[in-house]
Amino acid sequence: MNIIMLCLACVSLTVCKDLHQEPSPTMHYKTINGEVFMMPCKKWTRIEQEMSAVTENSFAQFKAEVAHSGNYTCLTSGGWQVLHLQVVDNTLGCWSAEKSRVTLYIGIRGQIICPGHSCGNSTSTVWYKGNRTVSKSKRKISCPTGHHCLHTVQKHHNGVFFCDRDLRERGVNWTIRSSITVKALHRGIYPPRILRPENNSVQEAELGLNYTLRCVVDFPEADPPGAIQWFLKNNGYLKNMTMEEIENEEVSDSERVKVELRVIGKAVIEQVTSQDINRTYICIAQNTSGNDSATIYLKKNNKIEWSSLIEYTLGPILFVSGLGIVVRVKWLEIQLILKSRWTFDKADVGHKDFDVFLSNVWSTTSMEMVSSPLRHNHDDLFPFCLDPLQVEVPSERLELLLPHVLEDQWGYRLCLLDRDFLPGGAYTKDVMNAIQKSQMLICLLSAEYFSDNNAVFVLESGVQALLQNSGFKLQLIWTKKAPVSLPQLDPPLPVVIQKALKVLPALKFTSAKNTDFWRCLRKAMPRQRLSSLQK
Repeated sequence: MNIIMLCLACVSLTVCKDLHQEPSPTMHYKTINGEVFMMPCKKWTRIEQEMSAVTENSFAQFKAEVAHSGNYTCLTSGGWQVLHLQVVDNTLGCWSAEKSRVTLYIGIRGQIICPGHSCGNSTSTVWYKGNRTVSKSKRKISCPTGHHCLHTVQKHHNGVFFCDRDLRERGVNWTIRSSITVKALHRGIYPPRILRPENNSVQEAELGLNYTLRCVVDFPEADPPGAIQWFLKNNGYLKNMTMEEIENEEVSDSERVKVELRVIGKAVIEQVTSQDINRTYICIAQNTSGNDSATIYLKKNNKIEWSSLIEYTLGPILFVSGLGIVVRVKWLEIQLILKSRWTFDKADVGHKDFDVFLSNVWSTTSMEMVSSPLRHNHDDLFPFCLDPLQVEVPSERLELLLPHVLEDQWGYRLCLLDRDFLPGGAYTKDVMNAIQKSQMLICLLSAEYFSDNNAVFVLESGVQALLQNSGFKLQLIWTKKAPVSLPQLDPPLPVVIQKALKVLPALKFTSAKNTDFWRCLRKAMPRQRLSSLQK
């Protein structure tokens, strides 16, 4: 038993020694960015900064990128070695990308040229097909340096060949590995194939305009090359059409195995007529191995009148959009206009204490009248039995005349802050209570009114109440001639007042005998009076 354990220990030490043996001197490989590259290793791992690596498949081929540059551990037939890979851009002037792909024809001689055959310092080139070296032809063939010559191309020659050249640079021996993709084809044994148009297809053409017929064909590369021709079929006869041009089309990498050459043949019908619409057009592509054809028919293209479409569709859309923008910008003014002209009398009169809240600023003349003895005798100044039209009062004294007319003549219950609210209270709260308890707000506007911050606050509160309450009324009266433009004040009037003064209807008081003024004011007053409801 002890002998068996000793033998197993010896085997383990031998295996560990083989796995952890020191790598032999470094190999240096250089390749071009974007080309196919194959590691010359049975197994290989990339050496990262923290020495962590993942084992890759043996002799794997991949498209080289600059990010692949670095150090790798490489297991070859001679043991583990360190391989340094450098992927560079096409900065080697001796390397030609045109030689990285080659087409050979089966059954005849062919040769492959190493793209970097002039980059090395030696005259020898080592060729590989996969991981196996390619032996030279046993037959004596004259083959230039850097070429791999084939006496007879076979089908198995399809695939990727690699060629290695030696290069000494700054004391370091580099191996430049290049790849060549070989396609071995049978020489011109199949006819061309028309991709577009589909046979018996219909295309639309517009009358009066030129129309281009396009025929896209895949040809096998052959010598001589194939040909494309458009024909016009009319009454059973084929007429050769003048070809405008024949051009090559770029073929993607995924299609190159099957397609050698893609060609577009064009013919132009100048100013399409109704006769051209009823005719048949045939594209014929041919080479030495055969031909292919496709037939198309033209039909009239019903052109949409874009001008009519814009006029009947886009026009209303633009109108509605513009109207929406105007409504959005002028929404406050629109609300004020609607509220001021259609109030619907929805106010709950039963919960109101006043019919009218009167807001004004006393002028100097009015203050003198108030302080005079006449103020204590209303019957002497404004006889109760007289109509306001019969009272001669200067226009500056409307603030004295209007309370008498509204209360004594027309029977409305009037709210005056200096009379109906206790002194010393919060002005803001008193104003809000007065507006909430009144059916209507009347503001006597003048230069003195806009210069008084308290009066401006009353007007702003009234405008807000008009916007919020459909039953509330707001009447503006200019005690003097209304100015052409709003007064320039510092600070300026609130925006809501500026817009309200522009759109809300206002009366102009010129004299007490102006019948139009009193008629319009009486019409604007609330229909229901508190005094009549309480009787």
